[in-house]
Amino acid sequence: MHRRSTVMSWPSLVRHASRLRLPFWLWAIIIGFAPTRLLATLDYLVVPPGGPGGYLLDTAVVLSIFIVYFVYAIRFISSRMEQLSDYVKRMSPDVPVDSLRIPFRAANILAVWVILLVAITLLFGFPSPTTVFSEHIAVIAYFFLILASFLWVYGYSMYAIHQAGKLPLRLKPFTEDRTLGLKPFGTASLRLASIYAVFPVTLTLLELVTLNVEIPGGITITFAPLRLTDVIFSFGLILAGIALFFLPLLSIRKRLQEAKRQELSWVTPRYTTIIQKLREQISKTPPEDRSSQTQALADELTMMRQVQQDIQKIQSWPFDLGVVSRLATVLVIPPILGVLARILILVFLHL
Repeated sequence: MHRRSTVMSWPSLVRHASRLRLPFWLWAIIIGFAPTRLLATLDYLVVPPGGPGGYLLDTAVVLSIFIVYFVYAIRFISSRMEQLSDYVKRMSPDVPVDSLRIPFRAANILAVWVILLVAITLLFGFPSPTTVFSEHIAVIAYFFLILASFLWVYGYSMYAIHQAGKLPLRLKPFTEDRTLGLKPFGTASLRLASIYAVFPVTLTLLELVTLNVEIPGGITITFAPLRLTDVIFSFGLILAGIALFFLPLLSIRKRLQEAKRQELSWVTPRYTTIIQKLREQISKTPPEDRSSQTQALADELTMMRQVQQDIQKIQSWPFDLGVVSRLATVLVIPPILGVLARILILVFLHL
């Protein structure tokens, strides 16, 4: 029997979607398209669009697609953090039950929303009354409300993973797991980085082509020129994504390093003692009797060397090479391919 998810999404109506017997994907579409379409229609009553194409494929549609993605991302992140919280509970029963679950409160969302609006206002200036309707300010404000929900969930998830490294977890023996049972935290951070990867990929695609829709008339595709600032910004987003992957895991890395030092703290002195005894035994024993006298110490030395090597194999980060390759696949390779595609397209167009 599957436990029903307690994932919370914005608005609160989604939390009760099961009571209304509607699938989550339908709620995501309603949240993404219904308010934006309504607000855009009200704007067009004041400032009419340039034509049917301007009404059907406008800024509101693009923002609606992002909103649907944010709603799904919120649900995905919340679900993964619940699973991680359950795993932490199994590792240490003394940890509070909701230690990693995300507190989804309206006050937190509104605070982030206000910060976003203030930041955008400082960057681009306060909109003039004449552009409030033509620029779809209400639609953009609603978009930032959903974005604030996403940023709160995403940011708190990073914080929760970081705080998990400070919990009194009962680590697995290094003989069973080279990450001491902490690999799920690395996997969770990879999931967060994968969600973030949509931004540099989308930016690269948006910079690649420009679509102009006219009804009647069809679709006009224009290839954008390659600008150095676009390349720098794309690589900046990649570096930010890499940082967002590693930052939550710093406390987990510290736990792994402490565990390795603790294990080596008893192995290394013992290893050194055996070597000293072996050296003294060799110097005191005649060559003809040396083999039989030193065999026991040599066997013990071999055993301690093997234990020391096994301890050294404890990983410094809670992930393996496969996780790094997947991170590169979802975060680094697509934007680079997008930049190369733009270069090739521009080269062929000028041949």
